[in-house]
Amino acid sequence: MKKSLDLVFLWHMHQPDYRNYSSGDFVLPWVYLHAIKDYTDMAYHFEHHPKMRAVVNFVPILLDQLEDYADQFATGNIRDPLLRLLVHKNSCELSVDQREFTLDACFKSDHTKMIAPYPAYSLLWEMFQHLQKNGEPALDYLSGQYMADLLTWYHLAWCGESVRREHELVPRLMTKGMG
Repeated sequence: MKKSLDLVFLWHMHQPDYRNYSSGDFVLPWVYLHAIKDYTDMAYHFEHHPKMRAVVNFVPILLDQLEDYADQFATGNIRDPLLRLLVHKNSCELSVDQREFTLDACFKSDHTKMIAPYPAYSLLWEMFQHLQKNGEPALDYLSGQYMADLLTWYHLAWCGESVRREHELVPRLMTKGMG
């Protein structure tokens, strides 16, 4: 006798509102980072397993923020500081504050899962650590290209498996390494 198990997955997706109420700018990037990693992977699995059943609950403030990001991309008016730096035309022109912000934000990742698996990202981390350990002023030494590579690798590490499989640019950039 063949037995089957009825199973339904329940997902509750939530993020607090990460926007500054007075400026409308995002103060933390977690909504879009989880969107390019976890939310896309979840949708990918549903698309590739149509018999799988699930209930997905998105809290309204999360949907509002996702729509806000979609509007930012559509209009080019980027109000997330990390994304604004990623699309900055010339990393050599970043201010001291922008460079400090980049270093702080891009090395907050889980080192074991998000930095160590990628030799180029690990090298960026090691270079920064070497400067810090030896008392070198990292902001003066690290080039605009370093900042561009760091911003790119931070975002590549956040890309979910489905994004890596479905968008050839991601594995191409990962293979390229730096520069």
